[in-house]
Amino acid sequence: MMKRTTAATALAGAALLLTPFTAGHASATPTTGKAPATRLAACETGGPHTDFRGTAIHMRNRPGGSHVGWANQGDCAYWYQADPGPRVQCPDGSNTVAWQLVQNKRTGVVGYVSACYLG
Repeated sequence: MMKRTTAATALAGAALLLTPFTAGHASATPTTGKAPATRLAACETGGPHTDFRGTAIHMRNRPGGSHVGWANQGDCAYWYQADPGPRVQCPDGSNTVAWQLVQNKRTGVVGYVSACYLG
């Protein structure tokens, strides 16, 4: 009986750790008739840490490759390496062939993102 309780407690603890930090947030939002202010998570910056710039950013299996996930500002990224790939026109009008292999720290997805979309 003790082993079953310990295993159940460990499983419940793991589930709690995997629950998104925003769970239950909606119920705490006051009803004012206005849309709640968007609050972006602060990302650790410097070294291999950065943040995404924008929303609905495609993460790909290789530079310019197939879609493997989404990223948004506030998700935070852990940088692994840079590789050349297809030219992308950035939202500011500049162009780049730089693609960055990163991990979305919120979702855990690892994929390539155009350098246009990283802080």
